Amino acid sequence: MDFIFQGFQSTLPVWLYLLIFAACSFFAWWSYSSITGIRKLYRYLLIGLRSSVFFILLALLLNPFFKKETSYFTEPNILVMLDNSASTAIEKRNYQGVKSYQKVLEELNFRDSSTVNFDFFSIGGEPKSISIDELTFNADQTNLSQTVELIKTNSGRAKAAIIISDGIYTEGENPVFEASGIDIPVFTIGLGDTTSQKDVLVESITTNPNGYLNSRHAVEVTVSSKGFRGESFPLQLQKGDEIIMTKTVTPKILNSTQTITFELPLEEEGLQQFKTVIPELLDEWTTKNNVQHFAVNVRDARQQVLSIAFEIHPDVGFIRSLLLHDRRIHLTSRTWLNGNRFIEGTLAFNPDTVDLAIIHGYPSSGLPADVQKAITELAKNVPLIVAATPKFNPRNFESEVSSLPVNASSFWQYSPVSLQAEADTHPILELPTANFEQMPRIFAPIQNLSLAPGAEAIFSSVFQGQPASKPVLAVQQIGNKRAAIFTGYGWFQLGQSPDKQLREFVTRLWLNAVSWTATDPDDQKLEVQPAQTSFSETEPVVVNAYLKNERGEVESQANISISVSSDSMDTKFYSMENLGAGEYQLNLGTLPEGLYSFKAVAKKENRALGTQSGEFAVASSNAEFVNTERNAQLLRQLAQRTGGFYLPFDSLSGFWNQLNEQSILDQTKEIETTFWYPYQHLFWFILVVVLLSVEWIFRKYLSLP
Repeated sequence: MDFIFQGFQSTLPVWLYLLIFAACSFFAWWSYSSITGIRKLYRYLLIGLRSSVFFILLALLLNPFFKKETSYFTEPNILVMLDNSASTAIEKRNYQGVKSYQKVLEELNFRDSSTVNFDFFSIGGEPKSISIDELTFNADQTNLSQTVELIKTNSGRAKAAIIISDGIYTEGENPVFEASGIDIPVFTIGLGDTTSQKDVLVESITTNPNGYLNSRHAVEVTVSSKGFRGESFPLQLQKGDEIIMTKTVTPKILNSTQTITFELPLEEEGLQQFKTVIPELLDEWTTKNNVQHFAVNVRDARQQVLSIAFEIHPDVGFIRSLLLHDRRIHLTSRTWLNGNRFIEGTLAFNPDTVDLAIIHGYPSSGLPADVQKAITELAKNVPLIVAATPKFNPRNFESEVSSLPVNASSFWQYSPVSLQAEADTHPILELPTANFEQMPRIFAPIQNLSLAPGAEAIFSSVFQGQPASKPVLAVQQIGNKRAAIFTGYGWFQLGQSPDKQLREFVTRLWLNAVSWTATDPDDQKLEVQPAQTSFSETEPVVVNAYLKNERGEVESQANISISVSSDSMDTKFYSMENLGAGEYQLNLGTLPEGLYSFKAVAKKENRALGTQSGEFAVASSNAEFVNTERNAQLLRQLAQRTGGFYLPFDSLSGFWNQLNEQSILDQTKEIETTFWYPYQHLFWFILVVVLLSVEWIFRKYLSLP
């Protein structure tokens, strides 16, 4: 330990302090120079004591400071990156999986940290700090590029890094490209085996994660084989244990890669889990890579339309015929006879299963209470199109069922009218051009009719060449529910016209009206989305939510509770984390394989803002078993680009000697520097008091005043 004088820290010049000290010393001499009767020795002793006090105080005012340097030696710090992926546990020829891996760790003797400090990190989906005892050898992904980034981040506090891995990465970029930015040597130790075994595997699956009910869904499966040239084997597409279809694969070369396409029939709605399977083959090295899972979120793209006719009229048959021939629509028809009798069956429907109800006419009397109640329930909860018929009673409909986009002040009398477009732009108006003057007339009211508040006229009537300005087609949107009314009838005549353009016009008009009215205007306040439709068993399941309030503004002061359940797990309840700006998140951690359903409820001050349900899947991953050959070239390049070297797992003798020859294991001399300021220490002030006390004692001893 060395003390080195560094100077003074004072605002006044040194010469001024010397002048003050000289003046103080003169004052001390003058104070005792006139005293007689004492020996000179005592006089000079008293002068010296007082002058010493002045000197110490002035020296402290000069604020001198010293640098204290302490030298010590530290052990080198080395980063150790341990591959924790499932591929490191594969037994292959001389490499005995976990047993060989643990033998490598024992031979390197990482537990002895007397001469070296080790920082251990796992290699998997994302590197993290661990201990050797925490290795599980089951990570389903390997990201070596993130490992390189971690070495870069920590290189300032380490002399070297050791990567113990098979060099097989399943996600991220090639780490070799980023290795040049590392300023410490990286030493790589290769696990696994480099030989190729006789094997077949499902390498990858390419498909759209979303599909539509009752459609054929394309699934492309890439199959690789090694050593099975000319030998045919089956590739099965399964749902659970059920084999949906099978195709035969015949490799034409020794190392073959083929893409097989399946047309998967989607017959059930919701999130469906499937898998592609290659049954175990004779002499096959492993079957762990013979299966790969995928999921398809199957939605019913068809709009569920319920057509209820209270009057038999050609318009009813014409409109139903249009809907039946549209593949996007699933039509259910009910035609009233009398009482509770309908031709096609009973009128018993859950409003949640209907996207749109079309009501043709409405009687003035004779409708039973239970039928009226069912119609009212549909009109209340389901988007609605009302199509007028000759005997349609709008006032009865409004009083017994629901309000309309138009107001009827009295009974309607129908007159032949032509059409006139009223709206400038509307999705329904995306129609072929048509000559309204030459088309057959529609029978619509020109009196006792007006638009309801908030409604919009799409087409109005023209009577005898003059605009009657009465709506023939009017639409209305209240909240997230839409409604439309055709106040006229006779549309079938347009459909029977010899003019193709006119037929296309009326077809498009009705289909556009049906599509627009049935479509949810997306007024949903709560949107909950899993980060992906299918997770692996070793990656965390993350669910995101986005919330807005009734005014359409993002809502950040709400609570979102979510329940999660599956066939193998009881329902569990969670509260989502509020991330701000209307965003919420829930991390469920890892879950076992299965199909999970969830229901989220958003509340603010006991006020429900929205609910949403959904599903996600958790499946096993075989990414670590697709490629099982040690990538020695990658590990060698990674080491060479950073000034290190590569060794296979069975050639580690002399490893530490080689590091010692490169001075990696040398202790580092560290110098700790601190600054010492005398005024910060009590000793000097105690010394001043002691000197003044000694002077006082001598004065009393000499009987001086």
